[in-house]
Amino acid sequence: MTSEQSFQRSDLIGTQVITRDSGKRLGVVSQLWVDIDRREVVAFGLQDSALTGVVSNIEQTMLMRDVQQIGDVILVENDTVLDDDVDLTTFSPLINCEVITETGELLGKVRGFRVDSDGQILTLLIASLGLPRIPDQLISTYDLSTDEIVSTSPDRIIVFEGSEQKLSQVTVGILERLGIGNPPWDR
Repeated sequence: MTSEQSFQRSDLIGTQVITRDSGKRLGVVSQLWVDIDRREVVAFGLQDSALTGVVSNIEQTMLMRDVQQIGDVILVENDTVLDDDVDLTTFSPLINCEVITETGELLGKVRGFRVDSDGQILTLLIASLGLPRIPDQLISTYDLSTDEIVSTSPDRIIVFEGSEQKLSQVTVGILERLGIGNPPWDR
């Protein structure tokens, strides 16, 4: 695949995965698994439907390298791409990870991210709360380039000192509009 397009995590969640050879529907994307050290999506978690997680936690895994095309659906060659032997313990969903500077200043929590069609993570979407289900209209969100990352751990991302100056605001939350909310680094 080429790296011409980029996608928000939120746009990929709930996307159907279809085989090219037979048009069979394998499921919908329920999770993106990230190797944060390499700054890339390595696998997708698939469930039967977007609501399956409420009833059942059965999830199948498909590696990013098996994806042939991403658009309104995700195309793969055939159903042999489903892999139950993938060890996901070394990967992270990245959501709700703390983002702090080298000096320990909290910038927020990961709420989402933008990836290219090869799975490379381009930017992190951060906010004071790292819960994607809270509407963007309620809380302010910011984009941060992954070039700012210094080091990582399973639940924390450390970025260069001064990275708060390089954040670009994506949404202005209602609390900030009312003048009673500030970004975490302004407190």
